[in-house]
Amino acid sequence: MEARKLQAVFGLQPLFWSRFARNIGILPVRPADMLSANLLSGVQLRRAHRLEVYVPAPKAEKNRWRAFAFALRVPMPRFLSVLSMAAGAVFLTSCGTGPSLNVRDTTRTFTTVVVDAGHGGKDNGAFRRFGGAEKNATLDVATRLAAKLRESQFHVVMTRSNDVFIPLDERAAISNRQRNAIFVSVHFNDSGRRGIRGFETYYHSPVARTLAYRIQQHIMTLPGAVNRGVKTANFRVLRKATYPAVLVECGFLSNRKEGAAARSASRRDDLADKIAEAIVDERYGKGTYRAPASTSDAAATSSEHGQ
Repeated sequence: MEARKLQAVFGLQPLFWSRFARNIGILPVRPADMLSANLLSGVQLRRAHRLEVYVPAPKAEKNRWRAFAFALRVPMPRFLSVLSMAAGAVFLTSCGTGPSLNVRDTTRTFTTVVVDAGHGGKDNGAFRRFGGAEKNATLDVATRLAAKLRESQFHVVMTRSNDVFIPLDERAAISNRQRNAIFVSVHFNDSGRRGIRGFETYYHSPVARTLAYRIQQHIMTLPGAVNRGVKTANFRVLRKATYPAVLVECGFLSNRKEGAAARSASRRDDLADKIAEAIVDERYGKGTYRAPASTSDAAATSSEHGQ
């Protein structure tokens, strides 16, 4: 489908990126559509991979909301903010420079690791025939990871240690309350296409980039690993963190091979071991990690519940 052209005019009022995300008003389109705004500078606003920017659905679906994300083809750190929308025109204001994320770079000094087991409680996460509920798999890997990091002399804080629901903002807040920390969120992936598989690691702040790449490199040494790369994302738990934060997708539960592997206690232990090794290497240098001799009883129990 042909992209809808949106007129845009610049103002000079500085605004924060958060207001862009909150106030954006784009005419509703189907997900397959490409939105582009031809700005006076020749820069384009276009639909990109999904983030947390919301636009109203058509009136027929007035009780629903569709999520779209927009990539700005502008030199960093320039941002735009929507002021209003009328008659199909979007009015934008130039922000000049972007906001400070106020993320402390502790990647070479951290003594605390906040381990976040994705989902939990009423939130099952992905649930596919090959891998069971994501919330169980993430808790097991996170529990194993925490045990290995404690053996490496880190102070470890888990956002949840059992099957409970923790809001995303609270997960980030738990991390932000710590001293000299990093945040690692454990997830498994899902797709409607069963052939899709692989590992990927996400970060939001540039200070977490090296940690994300190191974790991805380590988990790629696992047998049969498929590399889906390291990517930036606007996930809430990453965006809200004031310490370096990464989110690790440990394979697709929707894929027969990776889903079956996710049900294996040994595979979960291997995942935790590779993530722990990457974290230790990030803090102390390559080759400093010594894998624990055995898995904790707590992790083993969690694995049994998740299978």
